[in-house]
Amino acid sequence: MKVYKRFLASYLCVCLVPVLLSLFTIGRLERRVQDSVMEDQESSMQLIRQESDQTLGHAANLVSIFSEDTVASYLSKKSELSAGELFTLCELSESLSRAMGQNSSFYRAFCYFAKSGFLVTDRRTYHPEAAGLFSWDLQFAEASFRELLDSGSSTEHITTVRKDSGGGWIMVLRSQYGRGGELLSCVGIVIQLDRSLSRYSSEDFEAFAADESCRLISGGDRSREVCGLISEGGGGPGEPELSPGEPELSGGELELSGERYVYSQYPSGLSRVRYGFIIRRDAYYQELRFVWTHLIVEIAVILIVSVFFAVFWSRRTYRPIKSILPYVGAGGPECECRSISELGSALESFAREKESLESQVVSSEQQILSAALRQYLLGLTDSQSTLSQYIEEGQPYQLLAFAPARHKDNSPEALSAIGERLDDILLDKSGGVSLQFQRCAAVLVQRALSYEETAEIHFAVEQSLSMPLVCYMSHTYTRLEEAPEAWAAIYSTLYHDSFWQIERERGVWPAGEAAEDDGAESYRDFLSHQKALTECLCAGKMQKAESCLEKIISEDLSDRGLPIEKIRRRYADTAEVILPYVAEKRAGDIMGRFGSFGTAGEMEAGLRDLFSGISREPRSELSEMKRELTDSVREFIRANYQDQSLNASMIANHLGMNLSTLSHQYKAATGSGLLDELHAVRLEAAKKLLSEGASVRETAERTGYADPRALIRAFKRYEGMTPGQYAKGGTASGE
Repeated sequence: MKVYKRFLASYLCVCLVPVLLSLFTIGRLERRVQDSVMEDQESSMQLIRQESDQTLGHAANLVSIFSEDTVASYLSKKSELSAGELFTLCELSESLSRAMGQNSSFYRAFCYFAKSGFLVTDRRTYHPEAAGLFSWDLQFAEASFRELLDSGSSTEHITTVRKDSGGGWIMVLRSQYGRGGELLSCVGIVIQLDRSLSRYSSEDFEAFAADESCRLISGGDRSREVCGLISEGGGGPGEPELSPGEPELSGGELELSGERYVYSQYPSGLSRVRYGFIIRRDAYYQELRFVWTHLIVEIAVILIVSVFFAVFWSRRTYRPIKSILPYVGAGGPECECRSISELGSALESFAREKESLESQVVSSEQQILSAALRQYLLGLTDSQSTLSQYIEEGQPYQLLAFAPARHKDNSPEALSAIGERLDDILLDKSGGVSLQFQRCAAVLVQRALSYEETAEIHFAVEQSLSMPLVCYMSHTYTRLEEAPEAWAAIYSTLYHDSFWQIERERGVWPAGEAAEDDGAESYRDFLSHQKALTECLCAGKMQKAESCLEKIISEDLSDRGLPIEKIRRRYADTAEVILPYVAEKRAGDIMGRFGSFGTAGEMEAGLRDLFSGISREPRSELSEMKRELTDSVREFIRANYQDQSLNASMIANHLGMNLSTLSHQYKAATGSGLLDELHAVRLEAAKKLLSEGASVRETAERTGYADPRALIRAFKRYEGMTPGQYAKGGTASGE
């Protein structure tokens, strides 16, 4: 067989590997597509469940707020209400109405006073004799409603109630009891999930919610039928049955109106409500219909392309070999080799015999010297011998680097042309050497050049090349060992300009020129003043806080040299620090107008107005606020420290606070930062695991560290030793 045919066979074997891999993948692809589609549907359902649970949590927070309301607590103790107290009931109704507007899934809100018998909703006030109209409006029996009122607890309680006409409601309740255990009041919110679930439904897909007995709460006709079949265990032959009250994830297939449907259910994280979805099986697996067609087309394309490239590269590889075959062995141009490795051996023998020819292709002596000199300037070698051939020790020299201005042409040809002109203009009159780097053409010249002389050289090179150039000029040096320092200064400036795409104007620029500060020092002062204001507010030192605010206004917000947008941003940052201490209604009014302020005077007046609305709470209450803040942070960290993604931003989002404000307040209260607290909790758990014999890798995975190196760094920083030393009972070095 000819050598060419052997090359062709080898390339065909290599290029057809993708075809074999494609065939191997076909058998597993269908299952992967099914899993992918299932993951997409489950992701959508998880989003629905998260949104619904957020609605329930929001309702629980509102119920807690209204149950602790001073007016509601006062009215709950009254057996009879005066005319003024009846008017107060109307105001309470308006408050409930405003709360209802915060979420589209909220249907009704009510507050029932057991002693007086009055019922207040977000729409009206019911006299004791007409209180039953409320349950009639919601389509369930009054007796059921009365039982729910007294079945709540002193904490938030989530329950479901069935409608007379089918479907149901989700109710979030909280009751208040007297010392004798008698019911005083009950606050609740009625939630209708149809409003949020309906937007996810379509012809093929439908989301629903059911209670623990699989009875439909919210959903369409198909969902009602599915819930009935599931509760009866009629999911179809071979499908898993779901017993009432089953908390685990469930799913399967069933038949509705002659069509197969896929269903899945998920438990709520806050209540016994179960969320689920149904989707037509044909729509669910419709992507599989195109898989086989795509596979056939893909394999055909791969096969054609593989054969084409096999032929192309075999011919391309064989062509240069064919030209030297007459000189390899005695077989002449038609010589055959029994294998490609045999041909390789023949070529290696040919190369060794022609070593003299190869040496002529190698770089000349000057190229070798230039390469050695570049290595010395780059710090890759300590040998000064190459540089000493061009620069004399003790004599002044400078390094100049030339590059095309505005990054127009950094091609090797352009840099080579610049280097040739530098040789003609400089090195013919002065000692030195020229070098070509990736981004510039440089020259080491045995002279101390002034700025004016360098400018003349720059002008001469520009004129000869008709090309705008930028020249970077180093300081004057006398010792050969300082040459890498000269190049480092040039390269630092050159790389900075190239990295940030700073388009230098043509001319001569000193290397290492400092960048403009752009107000950085002013901003650091502002952050320092802002931190002082936060600490004073946390400590309840209102007089000092006012002084800090005046200092920010006079020093940080009155700098007319800064851009207007920076001034506006600083006003907003300062307002954000003050907001947590201002009554919610007043803060909302002021911040609502804050965005419309057009002048610094208006913004300053708004900032002062916001500060004047700070609640003047006693120091004991401020201390209680600090304690609650630190307890909330520590409780959240201890519950989630194993999550590798846990960070300060997640803690702030959980508490509903700004990250900067939370960091300042927590450090003012405890003296340590949020990340310090997180590391303390993780290291406490890590010590326990290490004491029990766990490995460093296992300990890192179980305590929330991304890899063992992060655990080791944290141990060294906070404990002064490595995890291994701790596990052995050793102590840190230096103790």
